[in-house]
Amino acid sequence: MYRNHHSPCGTTLFVGVKVGKTKIENVIKPLLLYFAAIFIVLLLVSYVPIISMWLPGLLGYV
Repeated sequence: MYRNHHSPCGTTLFVGVKVGKTKIENVIKPLLLYFAAIFIVLLLVSYVPIISMWLPGLLGYV
């Protein structure tokens, strides 16, 4: 059986909201900038080869 293996970001977010007794809207707004930064870094690492190949080149793997 195929299962998705990923970090439980959504689950952690909902548990934190419940424990903190707050609304999801109050938590998401400050995190939007963080998620945007993660997305930009993901795009850079994926589409700019020099960034993703720097460390393997430094260690002599490439």
